[in-house]
Amino acid sequence: MLTVAVAATIGVVAAVLWWTRPPDPTSEIAARLAGERWYAVVYRHVPIGHYRTWHGRSSKGEFEFRTELRFALARETPTRIEERLVFGASPPHPFLHGEHVAARGETRTRVTVQGGAVRIVQQGAVREREVAFDFTLADYLAVEHWLSFDAPQPGATRNARSIDFDRLEVVDDLWRLHGYQPLGAVVVKAGRDEVRIQLDRDHAPLGMAMGNLFSIRKVADAHTARAWENEAPLFASAAHRVPVDRAIANPQALQRITLAIEPASAQTSAWLGGTADARLNGSIAPQPVANASEAAQATAATVSFPADDKRLRKLAERAVAGVDTARDKAAALTRFVSRFLRYSDATGPRTVFDTLRERRGDCTEFADFYTTLGRAVGLPTRTVVGLAYRPSGTSDEAGVFAPHAWNEVEYDGAWHSVDPTWGQAPADATHLPLPPATALDAIAQLPTLRFRVVVAEYQPAL
Repeated sequence: MLTVAVAATIGVVAAVLWWTRPPDPTSEIAARLAGERWYAVVYRHVPIGHYRTWHGRSSKGEFEFRTELRFALARETPTRIEERLVFGASPPHPFLHGEHVAARGETRTRVTVQGGAVRIVQQGAVREREVAFDFTLADYLAVEHWLSFDAPQPGATRNARSIDFDRLEVVDDLWRLHGYQPLGAVVVKAGRDEVRIQLDRDHAPLGMAMGNLFSIRKVADAHTARAWENEAPLFASAAHRVPVDRAIANPQALQRITLAIEPASAQTSAWLGGTADARLNGSIAPQPVANASEAAQATAATVSFPADDKRLRKLAERAVAGVDTARDKAAALTRFVSRFLRYSDATGPRTVFDTLRERRGDCTEFADFYTTLGRAVGLPTRTVVGLAYRPSGTSDEAGVFAPHAWNEVEYDGAWHSVDPTWGQAPADATHLPLPPATALDAIAQLPTLRFRVVVAEYQPAL
């Protein structure tokens, strides 16, 4: 009887402890976020897309998070980006499965993660990797946990981890609490492209702003969020060209050029980095590398730049065969890509595999193809977006500055510009990079601008 009594007592105590133990805080936060939410995506004041989130639990009790983004900037098929993350039902709620899909028209990229296996499918090309994602639901909800239980003060910061589906790795993000508002908190994701998010009391987003350009705001329903589908696209005009006050003779012989932007305004100052002097400067001088990680990131094989693909690596090695120095490899790749591809105006973004199959593309496809081949042979390479001068006789749009894409290759401690579309190594001084965070803002303003040549300094004759 004593044994039975002791057993009964232990059972009661265990039951009391089970019922009174602190609930799993991560599950609590996830439960508060459950449900569907719709958002309008806005460029300045113009609706350009919608964003949808859904959070809940599967029939197995697993935590599931889905997002869908659709938008269009020009008269072309809208871009669609979807993600799905699944976490275990029980603590520590490990990351079980992930899927990322990016599509426009017939161009489609799908990345799936199951356990440690990653499968990438792009236009029929399949790549597989083994990747260890040390990631849990607590990582995914780190900011929400911080705000719920740590009571941070404005100005406090917190590191949080997220999955980068392009680099296929878990990355660290730094968040700062901007302050509290009646509806909830405002947090800021630090970095080159600052993101500011307003949260409600359950820490679900009410609105988000990315710099001064893009924002999302919560709306009542799908009908309101999708109203943009009946509107004219933002960049319906093809007049994104900037005339110059005089023709630029022999651009490839330029050493340095300075252009004044007219009319100057607060908007032009914003996309120039906040400088009061509304001028653009171009030079053939290499640009110093900002830090070691900058060059290291430009060597990685990613979903966008599949430098680990065997066919592309073989092609790159063929292009630089017999070449020793990084400078000569960069020049050899420029010549190769310029001859290998045929220029053709594209109807929208395409993958590197599309370019490889069709052997054609516009300047963006040339540049992304070059970036991939450069990384395949160990050259730190990146794609650059900006403006470049089209000399007289090159096209029907000659004598103007227009949006263009080219490349930068790192060697000897500096970034060197090359242009595979125009077969230039180095690229001439009229190639004017735009800051990534404000490039779209700049391009949107081009139809209203003119450039005036202030300085045109040529290289000394040999």
